[in-house]
Amino acid sequence: MRILWLVLLISLELLSATIDFSEEEKLWMKQNRVVTYVGDPNWLPFEAFDDKGNYVGIVSDLLKYIEKTTPLKFKIIKTTSWQGSIETMESKQVMMMSQSKDYNAQTTELLSEIYYKNPIVIVMNQKQRYVSSLYDIGNKKIAISSTEAFFQKIQEKYPAIKFVEVKSIKEGLQSVVFGKNDAFVNTLAQTSYAIAKRQLNDLRIVGRTDMYTELGFGISSEHPPLRSIMNKVLNNIDPNIQNDILSKWIQQKYVEKLDYTALFVALGIFFVIAVIVFMFYVRVKKEVEAKLHAQYKMLEQQSKMASMGEMLDAVAHQWKQPLNAISMHLDLMKEDFDEGIVDRAYIDEMQKATHSQITHMTTTLSEFRNFFRPNRDIVEFNLLTVINSVLLLTKDEFLRNNINIELDVDAKISIKGNENEFKHLILNIINNSKDAFNEREVKNRSIFIRATQSKNAVNMEIEDSAGGIPKNVIERVFESNFTTKSVGKGTGIGLYMSSQIVEKMGGRLSVRNINDGACFYISFSIS
Repeated sequence: MRILWLVLLISLELLSATIDFSEEEKLWMKQNRVVTYVGDPNWLPFEAFDDKGNYVGIVSDLLKYIEKTTPLKFKIIKTTSWQGSIETMESKQVMMMSQSKDYNAQTTELLSEIYYKNPIVIVMNQKQRYVSSLYDIGNKKIAISSTEAFFQKIQEKYPAIKFVEVKSIKEGLQSVVFGKNDAFVNTLAQTSYAIAKRQLNDLRIVGRTDMYTELGFGISSEHPPLRSIMNKVLNNIDPNIQNDILSKWIQQKYVEKLDYTALFVALGIFFVIAVIVFMFYVRVKKEVEAKLHAQYKMLEQQSKMASMGEMLDAVAHQWKQPLNAISMHLDLMKEDFDEGIVDRAYIDEMQKATHSQITHMTTTLSEFRNFFRPNRDIVEFNLLTVINSVLLLTKDEFLRNNINIELDVDAKISIKGNENEFKHLILNIINNSKDAFNEREVKNRSIFIRATQSKNAVNMEIEDSAGGIPKNVIERVFESNFTTKSVGKGTGIGLYMSSQIVEKMGGRLSVRNINDGACFYISFSIS
Protein backbone atom coordinates (compact mmCIF):
# COMPACT_ATOMS: atom_id res chain seq x y z
CA MET A 1 0.00 0.00 0.00
CA ARG A 2 2.85 2.38 0.81
CA ILE A 3 4.41 1.64 -2.59
CA LEU A 4 1.16 2.63 -4.35
CA TRP A 5 1.03 5.93 -2.46
CA LEU A 6 4.69 6.53 -3.32
CA VAL A 7 4.00 5.93 -7.03
CA LEU A 8 1.03 8.33 -6.89
CA LEU A 9 3.11 11.04 -5.20
CA ILE A 10 5.92 10.62 -7.78
CA SER A 11 3.35 10.91 -10.59
CA LEU A 12 1.97 14.09 -9.09
CA GLU A 13 5.47 15.57 -8.79
CA LEU A 14 6.32 14.68 -12.41
CA LEU A 15 3.08 16.18 -13.62
CA SER A 16 3.72 19.33 -11.61
CA ALA A 17 6.86 19.83 -13.72
CA THR A 18 4.70 20.56 -16.76
CA ILE A 19 1.41 21.72 -15.17
CA ASP A 20 1.58 24.07 -12.19
CA PHE A 21 -0.96 22.43 -9.87
CA SER A 22 -1.59 24.12 -6.54
CA GLU A 23 -1.12 22.28 -3.27
CA GLU A 24 -4.91 22.17 -2.87
CA GLU A 25 -5.28 20.54 -6.32
CA LYS A 26 -2.56 18.00 -5.58
CA LEU A 27 -4.23 17.10 -2.28
CA TRP A 28 -7.61 16.74 -4.02
CA MET A 29 -6.14 14.35 -6.62
CA LYS A 30 -4.50 12.37 -3.86
CA GLN A 31 -7.83 12.03 -2.00
CA ASN A 32 -9.94 11.43 -5.15
CA ARG A 33 -8.10 8.91 -7.25
CA VAL A 34 -11.17 8.16 -9.43
CA VAL A 35 -13.40 10.82 -11.03
CA THR A 36 -16.93 9.62 -11.69
CA TYR A 37 -18.37 10.89 -14.96
CA VAL A 38 -21.63 10.70 -16.89
CA GLY A 39 -22.37 11.72 -20.48
CA ASP A 40 -24.94 11.44 -23.24
CA PRO A 41 -25.33 7.74 -24.20
CA ASN A 42 -26.29 8.61 -27.79
CA TRP A 43 -24.49 11.76 -28.97
CA LEU A 44 -21.96 10.80 -31.61
CA PRO A 45 -19.46 11.90 -32.69
CA PHE A 46 -18.91 13.29 -29.19
CA GLU A 47 -19.92 10.30 -27.05
CA ALA A 48 -22.04 7.15 -26.97
CA PHE A 49 -22.00 3.49 -25.96
CA ASP A 50 -21.47 1.12 -28.88
CA ASP A 51 -23.18 -2.26 -29.39
CA LYS A 52 -20.64 -3.91 -27.08
CA GLY A 53 -21.21 -1.37 -24.32
CA ASN A 54 -17.90 0.43 -24.89
CA TYR A 55 -17.79 4.17 -24.28
CA VAL A 56 -16.63 5.80 -27.55
CA GLY A 57 -16.40 9.22 -29.22
CA ILE A 58 -14.44 12.47 -29.04
CA VAL A 59 -15.01 12.90 -25.28
CA SER A 60 -13.99 9.28 -24.64
CA ASP A 61 -10.70 9.75 -26.55
CA LEU A 62 -10.07 13.06 -24.76
CA LEU A 63 -10.55 11.50 -21.31
CA LYS A 64 -8.28 8.57 -22.27
CA TYR A 65 -5.56 11.01 -23.27
CA ILE A 66 -5.95 12.91 -19.98
CA GLU A 67 -5.65 9.58 -18.09
CA LYS A 68 -2.36 8.85 -19.87
CA THR A 69 -0.87 12.25 -19.02
CA THR A 70 -2.20 12.87 -15.49
CA PRO A 71 -2.94 10.92 -12.31
CA LEU A 72 -6.68 11.32 -12.99
CA LYS A 73 -8.73 8.19 -13.69
CA PHE A 74 -12.31 8.41 -14.94
CA LYS A 75 -15.13 6.00 -14.17
CA ILE A 76 -17.94 6.25 -16.74
CA ILE A 77 -21.42 5.75 -15.30
CA LYS A 78 -23.68 4.30 -18.01
CA THR A 79 -27.21 5.65 -18.45
CA THR A 80 -29.89 4.93 -21.05
CA SER A 81 -30.80 8.52 -21.96
CA TRP A 82 -29.62 12.12 -21.73
CA GLN A 83 -32.38 12.82 -19.20
CA GLY A 84 -31.08 9.95 -17.12
CA SER A 85 -27.60 11.48 -17.23
CA ILE A 86 -28.98 14.85 -16.11
CA GLU A 87 -30.76 13.23 -13.15
CA THR A 88 -27.60 11.34 -12.21
CA MET A 89 -25.63 14.61 -12.14
CA GLU A 90 -28.31 16.55 -10.28
CA SER A 91 -28.48 13.86 -7.58
CA LYS A 92 -24.71 14.27 -6.97
CA GLN A 93 -23.97 10.64 -7.92
CA VAL A 94 -21.11 11.77 -10.17
CA MET A 95 -18.51 14.53 -10.13
CA MET A 96 -18.54 15.57 -13.78
CA MET A 97 -20.58 15.40 -16.99
CA SER A 98 -20.33 16.49 -20.62
CA GLN A 99 -22.07 19.84 -21.23
CA SER A 100 -22.37 22.69 -23.70
CA LYS A 101 -22.01 26.27 -22.50
CA ASP A 102 -25.67 26.93 -23.40
CA TYR A 103 -26.92 24.00 -21.30
CA ASN A 104 -24.58 24.77 -18.40
CA ALA A 105 -26.15 28.22 -18.04
CA GLN A 106 -29.35 26.43 -16.97
CA THR A 107 -27.63 24.47 -14.17
CA THR A 108 -25.71 25.08 -10.96
CA GLU A 109 -22.68 23.13 -12.16
CA LEU A 110 -19.27 24.74 -12.69
CA LEU A 111 -18.19 24.91 -16.34
CA SER A 112 -14.67 23.97 -17.36
CA GLU A 113 -12.63 25.58 -20.12
CA ILE A 114 -14.08 25.05 -23.60
CA TYR A 115 -12.34 22.22 -25.47
CA TYR A 116 -14.20 22.61 -28.79
CA LYS A 117 -16.12 25.40 -30.52
CA ASN A 118 -18.59 23.62 -32.80
CA PRO A 119 -19.75 25.91 -35.64
CA ILE A 120 -23.41 25.83 -36.68
CA VAL A 121 -23.56 25.09 -40.41
CA ILE A 122 -26.10 25.03 -43.24
CA VAL A 123 -26.86 21.81 -45.16
CA MET A 124 -28.57 21.82 -48.56
CA ASN A 125 -28.61 19.65 -51.69
CA GLN A 126 -25.67 19.34 -54.07
CA LYS A 127 -27.06 21.88 -56.54
CA GLN A 128 -26.85 24.70 -54.02
CA ARG A 129 -23.75 26.86 -54.14
CA TYR A 130 -22.03 28.68 -51.28
CA VAL A 131 -24.36 30.35 -48.76
CA SER A 132 -22.74 33.13 -46.73
CA SER A 133 -25.64 33.76 -44.34
CA LEU A 134 -29.01 32.34 -43.29
CA TYR A 135 -30.55 35.60 -44.49
CA ASP A 136 -29.49 34.64 -48.04
CA ILE A 137 -31.99 31.75 -47.89
CA GLY A 138 -34.43 33.32 -45.45
CA ASN A 139 -37.31 32.84 -47.93
CA LYS A 140 -36.76 29.07 -48.04
CA LYS A 141 -37.87 26.30 -45.67
CA ILE A 142 -35.11 25.89 -43.08
CA ALA A 143 -35.35 22.98 -40.61
CA ILE A 144 -33.82 23.02 -37.12
CA SER A 145 -33.88 20.44 -34.32
CA SER A 146 -35.89 21.70 -31.35
CA THR A 147 -33.97 19.37 -29.01
CA GLU A 148 -30.64 21.18 -29.49
CA ALA A 149 -29.36 23.54 -26.79
CA PHE A 150 -28.81 26.31 -29.35
CA PHE A 151 -32.44 26.14 -30.62
CA GLN A 152 -33.67 29.15 -28.65
CA LYS A 153 -30.53 31.17 -29.28
CA ILE A 154 -30.63 30.82 -33.06
CA GLN A 155 -34.31 31.80 -33.15
CA GLU A 156 -33.48 34.95 -31.21
CA LYS A 157 -30.55 35.66 -33.55
CA TYR A 158 -32.75 35.36 -36.67
CA PRO A 159 -36.23 36.50 -35.63
CA ALA A 160 -37.31 37.22 -39.23
CA ILE A 161 -36.82 33.59 -40.29
CA LYS A 162 -39.61 31.09 -39.62
CA PHE A 163 -37.75 27.84 -38.89
CA VAL A 164 -39.38 24.42 -39.37
CA GLU A 165 -38.99 22.40 -36.17
CA VAL A 166 -37.84 18.77 -36.36
CA LYS A 167 -37.10 16.33 -33.55
CA SER A 168 -33.67 15.03 -34.56
CA ILE A 169 -30.72 15.42 -36.92
CA LYS A 170 -31.86 12.33 -38.83
CA GLU A 171 -35.31 13.80 -39.43
CA GLY A 172 -33.82 17.15 -40.47
CA LEU A 173 -31.40 15.65 -43.01
CA GLN A 174 -34.03 13.34 -44.46
CA SER A 175 -36.44 16.26 -44.88
CA VAL A 176 -33.86 17.93 -47.16
CA VAL A 177 -33.12 14.70 -49.06
CA PHE A 178 -36.81 14.21 -49.89
CA GLY A 179 -37.45 17.89 -50.65
CA LYS A 180 -39.74 18.56 -47.71
CA ASN A 181 -37.39 21.34 -46.57
CA ASP A 182 -34.75 23.30 -48.47
CA ALA A 183 -32.10 23.45 -45.75
CA PHE A 184 -31.16 22.08 -42.34
CA VAL A 185 -29.17 23.89 -39.65
CA ASN A 186 -27.07 22.07 -37.05
CA THR A 187 -23.53 21.78 -35.72
CA LEU A 188 -20.64 20.89 -38.02
CA ALA A 189 -19.46 17.88 -36.03
CA GLN A 190 -22.82 16.11 -35.72
CA THR A 191 -23.97 17.03 -39.22
CA SER A 192 -20.83 15.87 -41.06
CA TYR A 193 -20.80 12.67 -38.98
CA ALA A 194 -24.47 11.94 -39.77
CA ILE A 195 -24.02 12.64 -43.52
CA ALA A 196 -21.01 10.32 -43.68
CA LYS A 197 -22.61 7.58 -41.58
CA ARG A 198 -25.82 7.51 -43.65
CA GLN A 199 -23.96 8.19 -46.94
CA LEU A 200 -26.30 11.05 -47.86
CA ASN A 201 -24.30 11.97 -50.94
CA ASP A 202 -27.02 14.26 -52.32
CA LEU A 203 -26.37 16.64 -49.40
CA ARG A 204 -23.46 18.88 -48.59
CA ILE A 205 -22.52 21.68 -46.19
CA VAL A 206 -22.93 24.89 -48.18
CA GLY A 207 -21.97 27.47 -45.55
CA ARG A 208 -21.76 28.31 -41.90
CA THR A 209 -23.45 30.79 -39.60
CA ASP A 210 -21.60 33.09 -37.23
CA MET A 211 -22.82 31.02 -34.26
CA TYR A 212 -21.14 28.20 -32.32
CA THR A 213 -21.92 25.73 -29.59
CA GLU A 214 -19.11 25.67 -27.04
CA LEU A 215 -18.39 22.32 -25.39
CA GLY A 216 -16.79 21.68 -22.03
CA PHE A 217 -17.38 19.73 -18.81
CA GLY A 218 -19.89 20.49 -16.06
CA ILE A 219 -18.25 20.01 -12.65
CA SER A 220 -20.24 19.37 -9.48
CA SER A 221 -20.28 22.42 -7.20
CA GLU A 222 -19.12 20.10 -4.42
CA HIS A 223 -15.74 19.65 -6.16
CA PRO A 224 -14.40 23.11 -7.17
CA PRO A 225 -10.75 21.92 -7.24
CA LEU A 226 -11.69 19.48 -10.03
CA ARG A 227 -12.74 22.41 -12.20
CA SER A 228 -9.39 24.18 -11.83
CA ILE A 229 -7.56 20.88 -12.42
CA MET A 230 -9.52 20.20 -15.64
CA ASN A 231 -8.97 23.78 -16.81
CA LYS A 232 -5.21 23.44 -16.47
CA VAL A 233 -5.20 20.03 -18.15
CA LEU A 234 -7.34 21.24 -21.10
CA ASN A 235 -5.21 24.35 -21.55
CA ASN A 236 -2.03 22.24 -21.69
CA ILE A 237 -3.16 19.71 -24.31
CA ASP A 238 -1.05 19.94 -27.47
CA PRO A 239 -3.23 21.47 -30.24
CA ASN A 240 -2.00 18.75 -32.65
CA ILE A 241 -3.22 16.02 -30.28
CA GLN A 242 -6.56 17.80 -29.90
CA ASN A 243 -6.91 18.13 -33.68
CA ASP A 244 -6.09 14.43 -34.15
CA ILE A 245 -8.84 13.45 -31.73
CA LEU A 246 -11.39 15.73 -33.42
CA SER A 247 -10.49 14.77 -37.00
CA LYS A 248 -10.80 11.07 -36.18
CA TRP A 249 -14.53 11.52 -35.62
CA ILE A 250 -15.56 14.65 -37.53
CA GLN A 251 -14.05 13.95 -40.95
CA GLN A 252 -16.14 11.80 -43.30
CA LYS A 253 -14.73 8.32 -43.81
CA TYR A 254 -15.78 5.60 -46.30
CA VAL A 255 -14.62 2.11 -47.04
CA GLU A 256 -14.39 2.61 -50.77
CA LYS A 257 -13.72 0.44 -53.78
CA LEU A 258 -10.82 1.50 -55.97
CA ASP A 259 -12.27 4.02 -58.43
CA TYR A 260 -10.39 3.69 -61.71
CA THR A 261 -12.43 6.52 -63.20
CA ALA A 262 -10.99 8.95 -60.67
CA LEU A 263 -7.49 7.58 -61.43
CA PHE A 264 -7.92 8.14 -65.18
CA VAL A 265 -9.29 11.64 -64.61
CA ALA A 266 -6.32 12.49 -62.40
CA LEU A 267 -3.86 11.11 -64.98
CA GLY A 268 -5.58 13.12 -67.70
CA ILE A 269 -5.38 16.33 -65.69
CA PHE A 270 -1.70 15.81 -64.93
CA PHE A 271 -1.03 15.04 -68.61
CA VAL A 272 -2.67 18.34 -69.56
CA ILE A 273 -0.53 20.16 -66.99
CA ALA A 274 2.60 18.50 -68.39
CA VAL A 275 1.67 19.59 -71.93
CA ILE A 276 0.97 23.16 -70.76
CA VAL A 277 4.31 23.31 -68.93
CA PHE A 278 6.17 21.96 -71.98
CA MET A 279 4.47 24.39 -74.36
CA PHE A 280 5.20 27.27 -72.03
CA TYR A 281 8.88 26.23 -71.86
CA VAL A 282 9.18 26.09 -75.66
CA ARG A 283 7.41 29.42 -76.09
CA VAL A 284 9.54 31.25 -73.49
CA LYS A 285 12.72 29.78 -74.97
CA LYS A 286 11.93 31.36 -78.34
CA GLU A 287 11.06 34.79 -76.94
CA VAL A 288 13.57 37.58 -77.54
CA GLU A 289 11.75 40.43 -75.83
CA ALA A 290 13.38 42.85 -73.45
CA LYS A 291 14.67 41.55 -70.12
CA LEU A 292 12.14 43.29 -67.89
CA HIS A 293 9.22 42.20 -70.06
CA ALA A 294 10.47 38.59 -70.13
CA GLN A 295 10.95 38.60 -66.36
CA TYR A 296 7.42 39.91 -65.82
CA LYS A 297 5.95 37.22 -68.12
CA MET A 298 7.89 34.51 -66.28
CA LEU A 299 6.72 35.67 -62.88
CA GLU A 300 3.16 35.91 -64.13
CA GLN A 301 3.18 32.32 -65.37
CA GLN A 302 4.81 31.05 -62.18
CA SER A 303 2.04 32.67 -60.19
CA LYS A 304 -0.57 30.96 -62.36
CA MET A 305 1.11 27.56 -62.05
CA ALA A 306 1.30 27.90 -58.27
CA SER A 307 -2.40 28.76 -58.26
CA MET A 308 -3.15 25.88 -60.61
CA GLY A 309 -1.55 23.37 -58.24
CA GLU A 310 -3.74 24.52 -55.36
CA MET A 311 -6.83 24.71 -57.56
CA LEU A 312 -6.26 21.16 -58.85
CA ASP A 313 -6.31 19.95 -55.24
CA ALA A 314 -9.59 21.80 -54.73
CA VAL A 315 -11.14 20.35 -57.93
CA ALA A 316 -9.99 16.83 -57.07
CA HIS A 317 -11.53 17.16 -53.60
CA GLN A 318 -14.83 18.44 -55.04
CA TRP A 319 -14.92 15.61 -57.60
CA LYS A 320 -14.30 12.84 -55.08
CA GLN A 321 -17.76 12.88 -53.51
CA PRO A 322 -19.73 12.93 -56.85
CA LEU A 323 -17.58 10.08 -58.19
CA ASN A 324 -18.26 8.08 -55.04
CA ALA A 325 -21.98 8.77 -55.43
CA ILE A 326 -21.99 7.63 -59.09
CA SER A 327 -20.11 4.47 -58.14
CA MET A 328 -22.69 3.76 -55.40
CA HIS A 329 -25.58 4.34 -57.83
CA LEU A 330 -24.07 1.81 -60.27
CA ASP A 331 -23.51 -0.78 -57.53
CA LEU A 332 -27.05 -0.27 -56.24
CA MET A 333 -28.53 -0.55 -59.75
CA LYS A 334 -26.71 -3.84 -60.34
CA GLU A 335 -27.91 -5.27 -57.01
CA ASP A 336 -31.50 -4.20 -57.66
CA PHE A 337 -31.35 -5.57 -61.21
CA ASP A 338 -30.17 -8.93 -59.87
CA GLU A 339 -33.12 -8.88 -57.45
CA GLY A 340 -35.54 -8.04 -60.25
CA ILE A 341 -36.87 -4.78 -58.82
CA VAL A 342 -35.78 -2.46 -61.66
CA ASP A 343 -38.51 -0.72 -63.66
CA ARG A 344 -38.83 2.42 -65.76
CA ALA A 345 -39.46 4.70 -62.79
CA TYR A 346 -36.44 3.25 -61.02
CA ILE A 347 -34.21 3.89 -64.07
CA ASP A 348 -35.50 7.48 -64.35
CA GLU A 349 -34.77 8.10 -60.69
CA MET A 350 -31.24 6.69 -60.92
CA GLN A 351 -30.61 8.67 -64.13
CA LYS A 352 -31.72 11.88 -62.44
CA ALA A 353 -29.51 11.28 -59.40
CA THR A 354 -26.47 10.43 -61.54
CA HIS A 355 -27.08 13.38 -63.84
CA SER A 356 -27.12 15.68 -60.80
CA GLN A 357 -23.66 14.49 -59.76
CA ILE A 358 -22.28 14.86 -63.31
CA THR A 359 -23.71 18.39 -63.58
CA HIS A 360 -21.88 19.37 -60.40
CA MET A 361 -18.61 17.97 -61.80
CA THR A 362 -19.12 19.73 -65.14
CA THR A 363 -19.77 23.06 -63.44
CA THR A 364 -16.60 22.73 -61.37
CA LEU A 365 -14.50 21.79 -64.43
CA SER A 366 -15.93 24.69 -66.47
CA GLU A 367 -15.04 27.17 -63.73
CA PHE A 368 -11.53 25.66 -63.50
CA ARG A 369 -11.04 25.88 -67.29
CA ASN A 370 -12.26 29.47 -67.44
CA PHE A 371 -10.05 30.40 -64.51
CA PHE A 372 -6.82 29.44 -66.37
CA ARG A 373 -7.89 30.18 -69.96
CA PRO A 374 -5.43 32.69 -71.53
CA ASN A 375 -7.31 35.93 -72.05
CA ARG A 376 -5.90 39.45 -72.44
CA ASP A 377 -9.22 41.17 -73.17
CA ILE A 378 -10.11 44.24 -71.14
CA VAL A 379 -13.81 44.01 -70.31
CA GLU A 380 -16.30 45.36 -67.80
CA PHE A 381 -17.29 42.65 -65.32
CA ASN A 382 -19.48 42.32 -62.23
CA LEU A 383 -17.33 42.30 -59.08
CA LEU A 384 -19.54 40.00 -56.96
CA THR A 385 -19.92 37.44 -59.80
CA VAL A 386 -16.14 37.17 -60.27
CA ILE A 387 -15.48 36.83 -56.51
CA ASN A 388 -18.13 34.08 -56.24
CA SER A 389 -16.52 32.16 -59.13
CA VAL A 390 -13.22 32.10 -57.19
CA LEU A 391 -14.97 31.00 -53.98
CA LEU A 392 -16.80 28.20 -55.86
CA LEU A 393 -13.49 26.55 -56.72
CA THR A 394 -11.92 27.10 -53.29
CA LYS A 395 -14.99 26.52 -51.08
CA ASP A 396 -14.23 22.91 -50.11
CA GLU A 397 -10.56 23.66 -49.47
CA PHE A 398 -11.40 26.54 -47.12
CA LEU A 399 -14.14 24.54 -45.35
CA ARG A 400 -11.65 21.70 -44.89
CA ASN A 401 -9.29 24.20 -43.20
CA ASN A 402 -12.16 25.58 -41.02
CA ILE A 403 -11.94 29.02 -42.64
CA ASN A 404 -15.11 31.12 -42.79
CA ILE A 405 -15.37 33.61 -45.69
CA GLU A 406 -17.92 36.40 -45.38
CA LEU A 407 -18.93 38.70 -48.24
CA ASP A 408 -20.29 42.22 -48.05
CA VAL A 409 -20.16 43.30 -51.70
CA ASP A 410 -22.68 45.50 -53.49
CA ALA A 411 -24.11 43.35 -56.30
CA LYS A 412 -24.30 46.39 -58.61
CA ILE A 413 -20.57 47.16 -58.65
CA SER A 414 -18.78 46.61 -61.97
CA ILE A 415 -15.14 47.37 -62.81
CA LYS A 416 -13.06 47.31 -65.98
CA GLY A 417 -10.00 45.14 -66.51
CA ASN A 418 -8.80 41.63 -67.28
CA GLU A 419 -11.26 39.27 -65.57
CA ASN A 420 -8.90 36.28 -65.20
CA GLU A 421 -6.07 38.40 -63.81
CA PHE A 422 -8.47 39.88 -61.26
CA LYS A 423 -9.45 36.33 -60.19
CA HIS A 424 -5.76 35.57 -59.57
CA LEU A 425 -5.51 38.75 -57.51
CA ILE A 426 -8.33 37.57 -55.19
CA LEU A 427 -6.98 33.99 -55.05
CA ASN A 428 -3.43 35.13 -54.16
CA ILE A 429 -4.61 37.23 -51.22
CA ILE A 430 -7.02 34.69 -49.67
CA ASN A 431 -4.49 31.85 -50.16
CA ASN A 432 -1.91 33.91 -48.22
CA SER A 433 -4.46 34.19 -45.42
CA LYS A 434 -5.09 30.43 -45.51
CA ASP A 435 -1.33 29.69 -45.26
CA ALA A 436 -1.00 32.12 -42.33
CA PHE A 437 -3.90 30.44 -40.47
CA ASN A 438 -2.28 27.01 -40.85
CA GLU A 439 1.30 28.07 -40.04
CA ARG A 440 0.20 29.86 -36.86
CA GLU A 441 -2.48 27.29 -35.95
CA VAL A 442 -5.08 30.01 -35.47
CA LYS A 443 -8.34 28.68 -34.01
CA ASN A 444 -10.89 31.35 -35.04
CA ARG A 445 -10.41 31.65 -38.79
CA SER A 446 -12.33 34.28 -40.76
CA ILE A 447 -11.81 36.23 -43.99
CA PHE A 448 -13.99 39.27 -44.75
CA ILE A 449 -14.33 40.60 -48.31
CA ARG A 450 -16.01 44.01 -48.58
CA ALA A 451 -16.57 46.36 -51.51
CA THR A 452 -18.29 49.72 -51.80
CA GLN A 453 -18.63 52.27 -54.58
CA SER A 454 -18.51 56.02 -54.16
CA LYS A 455 -18.84 58.75 -56.76
CA ASN A 456 -15.16 58.59 -57.74
CA ALA A 457 -13.89 55.15 -56.75
CA VAL A 458 -14.53 51.47 -56.04
CA ASN A 459 -12.92 50.44 -52.74
CA MET A 460 -12.27 46.84 -51.65
CA GLU A 461 -11.04 45.36 -48.38
CA ILE A 462 -9.87 41.78 -47.80
CA GLU A 463 -9.34 41.28 -44.07
CA ASP A 464 -8.32 38.15 -42.13
CA SER A 465 -7.88 37.14 -38.48
CA ALA A 466 -4.54 35.36 -38.98
CA GLY A 467 -2.47 37.52 -36.62
CA GLY A 468 -1.16 40.14 -39.05
CA ILE A 469 2.16 40.70 -40.83
CA PRO A 470 5.35 41.33 -38.80
CA LYS A 471 6.12 45.07 -38.63
CA ASN A 472 9.70 44.59 -39.85
CA VAL A 473 8.58 43.06 -43.19
CA ILE A 474 5.16 44.58 -43.94
CA GLU A 475 6.75 47.25 -46.18
CA ARG A 476 8.36 44.55 -48.37
CA VAL A 477 5.48 42.12 -48.99
CA PHE A 478 4.88 43.44 -52.52
CA GLU A 479 8.50 42.98 -53.61
CA SER A 480 9.37 40.28 -56.16
CA ASN A 481 10.79 37.03 -54.70
CA PHE A 482 10.20 38.16 -51.11
CA THR A 483 8.44 35.69 -48.80
CA THR A 484 8.05 35.15 -45.05
CA LYS A 485 7.04 31.51 -45.47
CA SER A 486 9.31 28.55 -44.74
CA VAL A 487 11.48 27.01 -47.48
CA GLY A 488 9.41 25.21 -50.10
CA LYS A 489 6.11 26.80 -49.09
CA GLY A 490 6.36 30.23 -50.72
CA THR A 491 7.49 31.56 -54.08
CA GLY A 492 7.55 35.25 -53.18
CA ILE A 493 5.68 36.21 -56.35
CA GLY A 494 1.98 36.02 -55.38
CA LEU A 495 1.62 39.46 -53.78
CA TYR A 496 4.08 41.00 -56.25
CA MET A 497 1.91 39.83 -59.16
CA SER A 498 -1.20 41.03 -57.32
CA SER A 499 0.27 44.55 -57.07
CA GLN A 500 1.17 44.47 -60.78
CA ILE A 501 -2.37 43.41 -61.72
CA VAL A 502 -3.91 46.25 -59.69
CA GLU A 503 -1.52 48.79 -61.24
CA LYS A 504 -2.39 47.58 -64.78
CA MET A 505 -6.05 48.20 -63.92
CA GLY A 506 -5.22 51.73 -62.79
CA GLY A 507 -5.69 51.00 -59.11
CA ARG A 508 -3.74 50.99 -55.84
CA LEU A 509 -2.98 48.02 -53.53
CA SER A 510 -1.83 48.47 -49.93
CA VAL A 511 -1.85 46.53 -46.66
CA ARG A 512 -1.81 47.25 -42.93
CA ASN A 513 -2.44 45.34 -39.71
CA ILE A 514 -5.80 45.89 -38.01
CA ASN A 515 -7.59 44.09 -35.18
CA ASP A 516 -6.25 40.49 -35.10
CA GLY A 517 -4.99 40.26 -38.67
CA ALA A 518 -4.02 41.96 -41.92
CA CYS A 519 -6.24 43.97 -44.26
CA PHE A 520 -5.49 44.49 -47.97
CA TYR A 521 -6.97 47.67 -49.48
CA ILE A 522 -7.69 47.88 -53.22
CA SER A 523 -8.93 51.09 -54.81
CA PHE A 524 -9.97 51.71 -58.45
CA SER A 525 -10.76 55.20 -59.64
CA ILE A 526 -13.90 55.75 -61.73
CA SER A 527 -13.20 57.87 -64.78
